[in-house]
Amino acid sequence: MGYDESEEIERARQQIRSLFDEIRQLARSDVQEAEFFSGLLARTLKAMEGAAGLVWLAGEQGRVEPICHLGVEHTGLSSLPDGQAVHGKLVQTLMGNPTGLLVPPGASLNGPDGQTVATNPTSLLVVASPIDRSGARQGLIEIFHQPNQADVERGYLNFLDQVAAIAGGYLEKRQLTLLDSQQTALAQVDQFSRSVHETLDPIATAFVLANEARRIIGCDRVSVLIKRGRTLRIEAVSGQDSVERRATAVQSLEALVRVVARAGEPLWHPEPGRELPPQIEEELDAYIDESHATALAIIPLEKPRPTPVVKPGGVDAVAVAKAEAAPRQAPEPIGAVVAEWFQSSSFEGGRRARVELVADHGKIAVANALAHTSLPFYGVINLLGKSKLLTTARNLPKTVLAAVAATAAVAALVFVPAELRLEAMGSLEPVHHQEVFAKIDGVVERVEKGVEHGETGEEGQLLATLRNTDLEVAITDVLGRKTSSEEQLVATQRSLLADTKLSEDERTRLQGRAAQLRREIGSLESQIRLYDTKKKDLQVKSPITGVITTWQVRDKLLLRPVQTGQALMSVADVKGPWELEVHLPDDRLGHVNRAWEQAKKAGRPLEVDYIVATDPGTRHRGVVRDIHEQAEVRGEKGNTVLVRVEIETEKHEEEELGAGATVTARIACGKRPLGYVWFHDVLAFIQTQILFRLW
Repeated sequence: MGYDESEEIERARQQIRSLFDEIRQLARSDVQEAEFFSGLLARTLKAMEGAAGLVWLAGEQGRVEPICHLGVEHTGLSSLPDGQAVHGKLVQTLMGNPTGLLVPPGASLNGPDGQTVATNPTSLLVVASPIDRSGARQGLIEIFHQPNQADVERGYLNFLDQVAAIAGGYLEKRQLTLLDSQQTALAQVDQFSRSVHETLDPIATAFVLANEARRIIGCDRVSVLIKRGRTLRIEAVSGQDSVERRATAVQSLEALVRVVARAGEPLWHPEPGRELPPQIEEELDAYIDESHATALAIIPLEKPRPTPVVKPGGVDAVAVAKAEAAPRQAPEPIGAVVAEWFQSSSFEGGRRARVELVADHGKIAVANALAHTSLPFYGVINLLGKSKLLTTARNLPKTVLAAVAATAAVAALVFVPAELRLEAMGSLEPVHHQEVFAKIDGVVERVEKGVEHGETGEEGQLLATLRNTDLEVAITDVLGRKTSSEEQLVATQRSLLADTKLSEDERTRLQGRAAQLRREIGSLESQIRLYDTKKKDLQVKSPITGVITTWQVRDKLLLRPVQTGQALMSVADVKGPWELEVHLPDDRLGHVNRAWEQAKKAGRPLEVDYIVATDPGTRHRGVVRDIHEQAEVRGEKGNTVLVRVEIETEKHEEEELGAGATVTARIACGKRPLGYVWFHDVLAFIQTQILFRLW
């Protein structure tokens, strides 16, 4: 009978683990809050076999509201007088408690002054655990359960605390995702604003506006029209290098935009409930038949009003009045932005706001470009560089002298040799340094005393201790199974020895059962030895003798969950030799490799001179020791190749030697013409971006 109970307990544990894993998988998904907490509550109630449950979340104004609930009708709150109000006070009190609580039926919670502040009005046990996000209280999980033994109730609370921790991690992930999306949107708008104002040429501005606006709006096509004389003409279409003005679609769109511009209001199609003038509706139908667009937005671009002038005494009141006064007549548009969709027929999801944002930036950029090109004598000023002014008799000697100087400068750039030194950034690192990795999943339960930044540790010294709940559960489970098997073996052996009336078949069956139990016990003992070996991995030890270089080790690691292979801290032998780790851009690797091969053939080292950020006034020298064979992407540095440089540690002051100190290094790559040394980056750009495309 005991053997069957053990199997039943194991099945229950497996079911709870499965539900817990489902909750963790749900937290890793991208579901909305309501769907996540509904799934979490349903699985929690099933795992705990609770009667009812609620999940409370704090709103923007600090008000706590339920986001989901299950089985509340079984709590009896609706039948109690003032049951909802009393329960609300209980929830507020539990939200303010630093940890989870067990509130027995009818029990009261007292405040700091000993006065009763809340009461459990139901006949059920309330198990509550708070949900924290980045240290701030965000909500509460409340489970109603039948009362049970004290240790069982504590197990309920422990399980619910783990579920609440997962919920807190989900909310933190949601917050990071929201912040990342907002940051991405701001970066896109900032890049769009910079790009559209970079040039004062109307045609270039129209091309930038069309292509960048399509990315911001998220539509299928953007067209930009600029006023030429008294007519609006299409000057740019997103994704196209030129505009075919004889195309029927182009002519139809220009006719539609001119009619909309005369009306002076934006056109949004389709827009339910709005009747269009016959002139606009006729041109709109003609263009829709030609382009097959399902949604269309036409925003006329008006010249922006003047901005009030800020004087030393305050804002110019006259300028404010002029800016706010209605114009005497409707201004004529200086351009228009047309956004089109071919698969969507609505402006939901912020599309209308994005179109208006693009139009606001576009009208300023187009107005500035048109104002610049309409300056008096602009054409004359633009042609000055193409005139024969420099070849007149009066300026000819100066021109000849300038030409001779330019020729001499070019000759010097071509024939005067100079040392080509390629610059790269790097860091100062100890030669002997290692990362301390976690050998097993767990939570950092303890960081040993003295394990701090800058402290010296010996090889094999205990640095931190992890705790793995799953491992503890597995060990406890194996020990329980071993004890059960041993008890069954003793009972079987007792039956064989004590009962002399056993038949031969029964005795054979019991002997086989005893042999099976011995094998099971042996297998379980092997598992225990393996788990004991795995348990030793919970102790994090120093791989070498050195100084801990990780900042704020205790704050970063204590009570933090870690995974196998995760770097916990770094240990470096700062008393030993040091080296430079230089991150050389991969487009300069060819020069360095050729110089290194030549140095090897000549039997000399490849020299490097560098300065350390901690002492930029002192120049040091080293030699290249190794060049990595593979280029890697390293953050903002882009695609780089690691070059290790051997240095003379004794020539550095002790204060300069800091792991990770920024270094600016220059690698000597032999003699080259002075012009190449100065402009090799420009020449490389021309070769890759211009000449390569022409061949």
